[in-house]
Amino acid sequence: MITKTKGLERELWTIEAAGNKAVILPEVGGNLIGLNLGGTEVFHKVESLEAVKETCTSYGLPILFPPNRIDGGHFTFAGKEYQFVVNEPATGNSLHGFLQNEPWEIEAVSDSEDEVKVRLYYNAEKGWAHYDVYPVTFLAEIFYTLNKDGLSQEVRITNTGDEVMPYGLGWHTAFRITPNTVMNIAVDKRVEMSDRILPTGNLLDLTEEEEFLTRPEGLSPVYQDMDDHFTAQSGVAVLTHPDEGVKVIYRVDPFYKHWMVWNCNQEGSFICIEPQNWRVNAPNLPIPAEESGMGWIEAGETVSVCASVQVIAL
Repeated sequence: MITKTKGLERELWTIEAAGNKAVILPEVGGNLIGLNLGGTEVFHKVESLEAVKETCTSYGLPILFPPNRIDGGHFTFAGKEYQFVVNEPATGNSLHGFLQNEPWEIEAVSDSEDEVKVRLYYNAEKGWAHYDVYPVTFLAEIFYTLNKDGLSQEVRITNTGDEVMPYGLGWHTAFRITPNTVMNIAVDKRVEMSDRILPTGNLLDLTEEEEFLTRPEGLSPVYQDMDDHFTAQSGVAVLTHPDEGVKVIYRVDPFYKHWMVWNCNQEGSFICIEPQNWRVNAPNLPIPAEESGMGWIEAGETVSVCASVQVIAL
């Protein structure tokens, strides 16, 4: 079932199937801001739509295109220079790219009691909102399917131009937590960061506490202030809510080679577990693309990537 209500300047879509429910705000980055699976609220509680618009990366599944920081917003790729807006003055970096605040279009693909599928899309044609700093054309599509298994996501990025297109992709996924929540994330190495929150070039072994992220015991999402960057051992993260008797399982494609983990200065009500294809500042790192995750799409080609969220009983 699909229900449409007024949300900011455009429609707010609520989709329901097999006892599960999701809420999508197309106006703000096509963000899936609410998810209830079998009675469990999965994402950070939305106090108001205005709050989502003001700080969209703290709610739901906001897209990062490209993810995280680029040094000075500047890089060169295939002989072409790019200069993004420096929107983080404290570090002198560009942060989180272009699409998380842009209005997306949405349409129904299928709608039944057992399964609902919708398509969100952003068509970046010549002269689009950020063409002056990212002079490429592309079609970004997000397909969400809601059924008895939970929520699945397929993202497609198509290069509609006639030149190679550099890109990065990530998600600032904002999960609800409680005082007793425990997290497990399949991290491998810590990426050492500078004072400007850019990689120094060093990969470090996990600390004794960080090792618990990969062990059955897990780790509290607020054990310390986290704004941390890791290489991925695999694309699985789990949040266990013992008081509620459930686990939230987040699975992402091996395409996502890195995890960022941010807990908003130990705020306590949510944690962002952020898969991204590239290491922070990948376009400027002096390492092979296989290691940095630096991405590009040839003219006319499409990249497709999948992820899912489900809730299971303990």
